[in-house]
Amino acid sequence: MAANRTDGNFQVQALPDSPLQPQRTTTLSITELELLLRRLGLKVPIPYFEAADVLNKPLDIGRCYLADILNSLIDGNLKKGGAYSSILTPGDVFNGDLAVVLPKLKPGSKPNEVVDSLITKFPLDVPLFNFPFADGIQLRVMFNSQALSRIVLPYIQDRKETYGCDVSPGLVDRKKLVIDFSSPDIAREFQGKHLRSTIIGSFISKLYESMGWDVSKINYLGDWGMPVGLLGVGWERYGSEEQFEADPITHLLEVYNKINKEFISELKESKRIRDRGGDPAELEGQGVFAERKKFFKRLEDGEEKANRFWRRVREVNIANYTKLYASLNISFDEYSGESQVSPAIMTEVEEILKSKGICDNVEGTWLIDLKKHTGRPLGTAIIRNRTGTSSYLLRELAAAIQRYRKYNFDKMIYVVAADLHTIHFPRVFKILELAGMADLASKLQWVDFNGGSQISEQLGEGKGYMLGDILEQYQAAMVNSLEENPDKSILLGDTDREALAAIGTTALLAQELSTRRANKHVFDINQMTSFVEGTGPDLQYRYAKLCSILNLCHATLYLSDKDYASIEDEDHSNLLRYLIQYPDITHTAFKTLESGVIMSYLSSVTSQLSECLSEIEDGTSLTPAQIMLYEVTRRVLENGMKVLGIKLATK
Repeated sequence: MAANRTDGNFQVQALPDSPLQPQRTTTLSITELELLLRRLGLKVPIPYFEAADVLNKPLDIGRCYLADILNSLIDGNLKKGGAYSSILTPGDVFNGDLAVVLPKLKPGSKPNEVVDSLITKFPLDVPLFNFPFADGIQLRVMFNSQALSRIVLPYIQDRKETYGCDVSPGLVDRKKLVIDFSSPDIAREFQGKHLRSTIIGSFISKLYESMGWDVSKINYLGDWGMPVGLLGVGWERYGSEEQFEADPITHLLEVYNKINKEFISELKESKRIRDRGGDPAELEGQGVFAERKKFFKRLEDGEEKANRFWRRVREVNIANYTKLYASLNISFDEYSGESQVSPAIMTEVEEILKSKGICDNVEGTWLIDLKKHTGRPLGTAIIRNRTGTSSYLLRELAAAIQRYRKYNFDKMIYVVAADLHTIHFPRVFKILELAGMADLASKLQWVDFNGGSQISEQLGEGKGYMLGDILEQYQAAMVNSLEENPDKSILLGDTDREALAAIGTTALLAQELSTRRANKHVFDINQMTSFVEGTGPDLQYRYAKLCSILNLCHATLYLSDKDYASIEDEDHSNLLRYLIQYPDITHTAFKTLESGVIMSYLSSVTSQLSECLSEIEDGTSLTPAQIMLYEVTRRVLENGMKVLGIKLATK
């Protein structure tokens, strides 16, 4: 049993650590929780509200008791659950722990009259809350510091690594998520949009895992189509076996950039002809234009020489990316790609579209006029080109079906930039609906983000940068930052290169994860590797400082009522107010898929923690309650960093 009463003290049994994925159900039952609340002078059972989840979200305990009070104070019948749904979390602990939105509590009433009535009638002897105060159209409520500490500490100690997770699904009948992210092209540079997709996709994966989902991560490489055809043409012109053996990735990128330079001039001329109302067919039937189409046709026809080259390129890229992703603390369950889509399923899709009259043949090209079929401005979608080669769209449609048959997922998420895909995924979803696969379409979600990036300005567009180049720049900048901040050496000890790598990676991850998906991708390495509040290095430093203090302490899991007095001052109470919010923060992030919610929260926690530790040199003078408070703070920081994919620099 995780909690029981012995000698008048509430006891919490220590539990072993486990990975991010919840491995156990909650150990603190409703009965045991109510035993604690009864000891605090609260009536039990806990007032029931359908939306509440008191075993995973401790703030819901407060919501339930406050909603019960509101129901008893409001004249007239409230809509079912209305009192509970009117209670929000301000976010900033200095504005209260809970806020009652008065127009939502009693629609149509004058807020000032409602708040006056509530304050007049609000009971004075509620053990859980201080007396509320009015703030415009809201009634704000703060937890009583004595009750807060006695609830939060045992709650987090009991949950440990599952605090902030949703452990209710357990290990039976877990929902399945397939998530497609990163997806660089094997022929071209690693772009800013691939970096953002990698980091955002990894975060979403870990977030879903923490909420009890079974997650399969797919890297759908751009390993087919015209870019590979162009690389093939370049290899036959400029490829060198000697240079390939020495540095395959760099050489292939050099080859691609050379042939692409020639192709761009032809592409510009084709556009000029179109803009003047001409037909560029003659131009596109010769030169690099025609050669890349022929090489790709050779691939689709299964020619051994072309396929042997393609396999080499694909294999060296996967090996390279696997190593580099690992340095970001990211891994994939499957390296897929356009090349892995089943030709049989592509044929199946084509036959369905043709049989339903969705797909038309226009001068040898099979296409769909989506405006004709939907009335929406989704344009004309090509399914198969006049040369007989498959389109990117056809491969995407077939891949969705292929994955559904393999994984039988409940949801599949594509993490792809919005730049060139504004209508691509809406097309995919709509075509599946038209093809009679509305159920599959309803399980698909496109999580977009701003594809704008300053990486090209930092590293030089067209100079052949890859993910490894980006990581190396972060490592170098982090070394410089630490040399300028010798007081931060607590992070590294003497020569801990692994820790240095972790901090450099944290700098990159934290910057990306602090930014809303819709915002432009900022790429200021010096800012990211600084120790300014809110940066990755600052988060690692504050966590390391906390660890160094706690390493000198002897923790106890048993606190008497007298012990709690040392953490009932304003600074420690405010830290507790942040800690109780964490499950609400992760659930908000789960709804919005915005990592910045968690990053901002962790920054607030470390800032408040600094207030508490400002005059503490080591842990020798800490009280048992302070030690436990800082231990659960460390736990919350660890949980938050893990769900963000940030590797701890300090063990």
